[in-house]
Amino acid sequence: MINSIYNKFRRITTNQLYFPEIDGIRFLAIILVILFHIHGYFTVKSGNSFTDDPSAYGLLNTFLVNGDRGVQLFFVLSGFVLCLPFAHHYINGGKKVLLKKYFLRRLTRLEPPYFIAMTAIFLMQLATHVHPAPELVRGWLASLAYVHDLIYHRTPLLTVVAWSLEVEIQFYLMAPLFFRLLSLPKLIRRAVLLGAIIALIVLQHIYPPTFLSIYGSGQYFLAGILLADFYVSDAAAHAFQKKWLAAPAFICLLAILYIPIYHSSALVELYSRLALPFLILFFFYIILKNSLVKKVFSYKFVPIIGGMCYSVYLIHYTIISVLGRFTLGIRITEYYLPNLLLQVILLTIPIIILSAIYYYYIERPFMSGKWVDMLMKKNKEEQATAGNK
Repeated sequence: MINSIYNKFRRITTNQLYFPEIDGIRFLAIILVILFHIHGYFTVKSGNSFTDDPSAYGLLNTFLVNGDRGVQLFFVLSGFVLCLPFAHHYINGGKKVLLKKYFLRRLTRLEPPYFIAMTAIFLMQLATHVHPAPELVRGWLASLAYVHDLIYHRTPLLTVVAWSLEVEIQFYLMAPLFFRLLSLPKLIRRAVLLGAIIALIVLQHIYPPTFLSIYGSGQYFLAGILLADFYVSDAAAHAFQKKWLAAPAFICLLAILYIPIYHSSALVELYSRLALPFLILFFFYIILKNSLVKKVFSYKFVPIIGGMCYSVYLIHYTIISVLGRFTLGIRITEYYLPNLLLQVILLTIPIIILSAIYYYYIERPFMSGKWVDMLMKKNKEEQATAGNK
């Protein structure tokens, strides 16, 4: 039965190759984002209505507040996954990637679930008068075109999480140009990527982004390309097989979650921002190359939930907003921590269940690259039938 569920929910890949540890990374990233939004909702809506002081739980609150770094994990992973076939071509002389196929895959794989989710959220908000109708229509159309931040310079109206998807699209469009760097000699391409990551972060420090775009996050995608280079080249693979590297991996994760990228000291903030993409790169490389850590990220349900992260990401914030107004009324004791944990449980369970339904019936069918061919074939058969009549 477990194997049957696993096979039904397992991510579909175009090349039939499946790496559960990659979905394990997605699991970590999406859980961090869920916890971040639940904590934010709980903190804002419940206020200071507890006997104890919420700030007393410093480490826990810092962990939850920094859960938005799951987005940076996604950015690095996107750079890595998209770059892999190009890296195999440029570095190992593998099959050439056709740009038409690359862009068609992005269009047919990601857009249908996104359009459906955004339209459903739009209709729900329209029916409940969350915002004036003209404002909602403008926000909906801007989000469908992935230009809400570019036009309005603020997070998308329908669901705040859509900002990162707009950044992803910007990267998708430019990515093939970046991937050509891998055709350069090894030392040169790595020096260029390393220099570009550092230069971009320094530039952001001097000229901070005024709105959310690829400019403010490009270093993470570049780190993903560098990771793909190391992975395909099998750089220091033997050294990364050491079992004791599980400890540095855990320390690295703690650093990713607690490094102060927002700090009163400009110098501390700059150093932290310089370190973060490389910490993520190192952490991911251990997962990909170390058999012990790989097993942890490939364990049973972990890659299954990670595999449906796109569905979770699309609808989890709306679920929190809708159900949270009911769950906040449920309290146990007058203390902060037990009530926070209760909200995490009460909201995470429906998020996973509803996302699983959306994934299975909406997203997963579009994972197969064959659905477009099947649709076109069906249209041709219908046209031929109509012609015969």
